[in-house]
Amino acid sequence: MKKILLTLTLFFLFNCEIFAQNNPPQDMIRAFVQILGDQIIDVAKDKSLSDFQRKQKIINLIDKSTDSKWIARFVLGKNHKTANEEQKKQFMSMYREFMINTYGPKFNNYDGKKFTVNSVEKQSNFYLVKSEFIPKNSDVVIFFDFRVKENEGSFSIVDFIAEGVSLIETQRSEFNSSINEEGMDKFLENLKKRIDILRVENGKSSTKKSSKK
Repeated sequence: MKKILLTLTLFFLFNCEIFAQNNPPQDMIRAFVQILGDQIIDVAKDKSLSDFQRKQKIINLIDKSTDSKWIARFVLGKNHKTANEEQKKQFMSMYREFMINTYGPKFNNYDGKKFTVNSVEKQSNFYLVKSEFIPKNSDVVIFFDFRVKENEGSFSIVDFIAEGVSLIETQRSEFNSSINEEGMDKFLENLKKRIDILRVENGKSSTKKSSKK
């Protein structure tokens, strides 16, 4: 009996190793982004949903797929070192709401024919996922890339790149400029106002954080 169990254990470990070798991170990341793109298209074209329902479903998809804490630290830039702990805490909390309520609804119009991941490239500590989207009423391809971070076998998006323009680079420049002009406290006050407006526009006072993180 012991010999049988040992044989089965070795067989299992051997096949797991082969599976890992045949499924490198690039393949898993390709699947991760492809599934997300397909889900967004399915929600966007679901006519049984109201505009409000579509927005919220897409917001939730974006929320579950991104690492908002990592992005928040990045866009805060040098000010992450100079801000006090309370300011950092406020920003980390508010930024997630700002990001998902700003960029989630933009995918509401992605009622398209097809979403395709074209390539996955390793870039330092991240993977650049190049993809394309074909709108429903056009054959003009929209190129949309993602920067993905791996953490112990799980993946999260840390940047959206639309037509070559990086979300996090753009926000880092905007936020740091505002902080330099207004100071951190005034910047946080204005950011809260922007979030309140976005919540009203999206028809929901708050969103629940995914349990994944």
